[in-house]
Amino acid sequence: MRWVGFVPHITRFQPFGIPYPARAINLTIEELEALRLVDLEHLTQEEAAMVMGVSRKTLWNDLKSAREKVVRALVNGWEIRISGENYIPYRELGETKRDKAFEIWRLLPHRNCGACGYGNCVEFAKQVAEKKVSPDACRFITKEGLEKIKKILEVM
Repeated sequence: MRWVGFVPHITRFQPFGIPYPARAINLTIEELEALRLVDLEHLTQEEAAMVMGVSRKTLWNDLKSAREKVVRALVNGWEIRISGENYIPYRELGETKRDKAFEIWRLLPHRNCGACGYGNCVEFAKQVAEKKVSPDACRFITKEGLEKIKKILEVM
């Protein structure tokens, strides 16, 4: 099961003036979420993968598949149906370490400099969320950000 943050109320898009399209494309909830995070929220693929709780490769596969399906439907005048059962909306997650890591990551400077000992801010945030490293290992974090991260960690 995967996490998605947005579940649409409208799950069917049909070309105007065509009562029954000859074909329909099925877009999964996961594919829609990948599109939303990368193309609408402007997250990097690494950030979007973290939000969804999947690997970058899985995110890339969902994104590539979704883009192809949407373009194919638009070009050919096909219906787009959004479906899927293999997901949990964020509002049902409760408090998890993955959510903590994402909240911590949002407070980091996003330099991906490696000065903390990790290759990027995403990995550093995961380690901080699991209390394996102190948040002040980041040399570029603001005092305000550091205080907010410490409050997040206290809730764990």
